[in-house]
Amino acid sequence: MPFLKEFIINDKTKIKLWKVMIGELNTKELNSDEKNLFKLKKSNLFREQFLATRKVLSLENSNYKITYDINGKPSLNSKYNISISHSHEIAAIAISNNSKIGLDVQLNENKIFNIQNKFLNKSEKLIIGDDPTVDVLTMVWTSKESIYKVIGLKGISFSENIKIDKVIEKDKTGIGYYINGKEKVKFDLKFFYVDEYTICYAYQNPKL
Repeated sequence: MPFLKEFIINDKTKIKLWKVMIGELNTKELNSDEKNLFKLKKSNLFREQFLATRKVLSLENSNYKITYDINGKPSLNSKYNISISHSHEIAAIAISNNSKIGLDVQLNENKIFNIQNKFLNKSEKLIIGDDPTVDVLTMVWTSKESIYKVIGLKGISFSENIKIDKVIEKDKTGIGYYINGKEKVKFDLKFFYVDEYTICYAYQNPKL
């Protein structure tokens, strides 16, 4: 089945996953703007991921349409908000009435060891220790990607502007912050796992 899984966060927030299969979907349901975006995708995998996000969104509501702001942040023609992510064979969307949400999905791969110094800061290195696992590093990476998507601004430094206070493997939770000068915004993190993929959902508590 191409539709893979759904995670219900609460009555107004959910995450939907699609199993990407090259050649399965087509462009006939896309509008003209979406077809133009589709043509810009540089590989068959990227094109299929794009189609998959639109397909899984249409399963939620066929009237939903995605547009992007000047920074590339997506939004819906709805009171609900959306965040999009894809990695290899999984395409995912999060839909919520909360405007401060971000989603990231990543395949757990050893190559993350090669880039860890680009996104970790000193305090995070102390927290995760000298010999972190692929799983822990992927949790931190997806946390930062998710928070980055919430903020929706270009030029953010993953090591300086986004700080992960903790990630708890057992509880599948964490806490992170966006920091810019005196501005400090807290985000709660939830983690989900499908096969060898880590999925992080970041959100700012609207009550705070």
